[in-house]
Amino acid sequence: MKKVAIFLAFFILISIFAYSQDMKSFYFSPNEENMLMIRVNIWGYVHNPNSVLIPDGTDLVTALSYAGGPSESANVNHVVILHADGTKTKCDIAKFKGEGSREHNPVMRPGDTVMIKGNFLYHFTNFVTKVYQVAVVASVLVTIYNAFSAE
Repeated sequence: MKKVAIFLAFFILISIFAYSQDMKSFYFSPNEENMLMIRVNIWGYVHNPNSVLIPDGTDLVTALSYAGGPSESANVNHVVILHADGTKTKCDIAKFKGEGSREHNPVMRPGDTVMIKGNFLYHFTNFVTKVYQVAVVASVLVTIYNAFSAE
């Protein structure tokens, strides 16, 4: 009898733990006619990077729309999806727009993380701005040094 009670307690604890782990990445929405909603994370150069709930079966482009879409400085040629199982998928939204290939617009899965990096022009402009700021500070310091050393 004691073994049966221990087994039942163990089984109940495992069931509760498994249920709580599964419900972190999806749930049924009562407002959307019991539609299965999944949680995905969208990071990087989008207008509203966030963890969003999207309907099951949503593709990458639509998921990005839930985050406000890519910003002007986003590199849509190299979008990376990190899946919850540890694998990753590289997508090219520009190719999807041209070809309409599902390979570049995959269906999202629960727990996916979408990462969009900045494009080359953004990074180059950012670099030039930093170099300019350092040059201005150096110029001011040289001017101050020359003013005090002239006396």
